[in-house]
Amino acid sequence: MKVPKGDFGYYLNFVVKDSTAEVYPLTDYTITLKVWVAASPDELIVSGACDIVEEESGTCRYLIASGDFDTPGRYKYELELTKTGAKESTVALDLEVVESG
Repeated sequence: MKVPKGDFGYYLNFVVKDSTAEVYPLTDYTITLKVWVAASPDELIVSGACDIVEEESGTCRYLIASGDFDTPGRYKYELELTKTGAKESTVALDLEVVESG
């Protein structure tokens, strides 16, 4: 995923899937987007709540805020799903903040 440096006010959209690539229902979950420096998982640059779009289709979205992606570079991201008695994370994927024209 690529995000232009300094852009904000729009959504990053996600479809959560399980290990067999089936859609993961989001009923009763709270979802947090976590983004960190690729080499340093302890350095979060973003940790913010996602809105669930449709529970049964596994869709959610994160509204990019001012300051979220101000430094170009390579990052990793995951979605953390929590509900009573459970905390699960998706597979970490690549995110690149790129200079915008």
